[in-house]
Amino acid sequence: MAEFEDKRICFISFISRDDKPLYIQSFDLDTKQGDTINANNFLKYNFLSHMALDIITSPASISIREQQQEADVRNGAVLLVVYDDVSVYGYESNTGLKIIIGFNNQTHLNQEESKMVTLRTLFLSVHKAYVKTICNPFLEIDSSGDIEGMLQNEVFDKSIKKIVNDWNDA
Repeated sequence: MAEFEDKRICFISFISRDDKPLYIQSFDLDTKQGDTINANNFLKYNFLSHMALDIITSPASISIREQQQEADVRNGAVLLVVYDDVSVYGYESNTGLKIIIGFNNQTHLNQEESKMVTLRTLFLSVHKAYVKTICNPFLEIDSSGDIEGMLQNEVFDKSIKKIVNDWNDA
């Protein structure tokens, strides 16, 4: 990860096969900043997650899926949108799970193969944390049996935060 000097993950989102947001977490909120600024940033990341979802699910997304399939050997992740100061990359798993990761624009990842391999590793680590949580037989499921409820737990939060901190601190 040394190739990414000023990289910072702003947010990670998981979106279900039915296009329902399962988990949106921001990682660059500052306790020194006011609540209004943090709330605005969180809303911006929520908006970017939905914008990325619109891009993935639009009829024009066939070309995005083709890009992902062509690049799957290399990375599997596709740049979806650059908005404001955030570059948003997306990855769709075989089961239809969409993982959206936003980076600050200083970390706009160019398409060099070595860097994209590192990006693929990041997406795979995040996907692995999701699978571990969903497949955990000891995880207590809420009464609705909803995956969204399964992801709203401390263990999953900690595993995602560890991945993000490892990425941001490297």
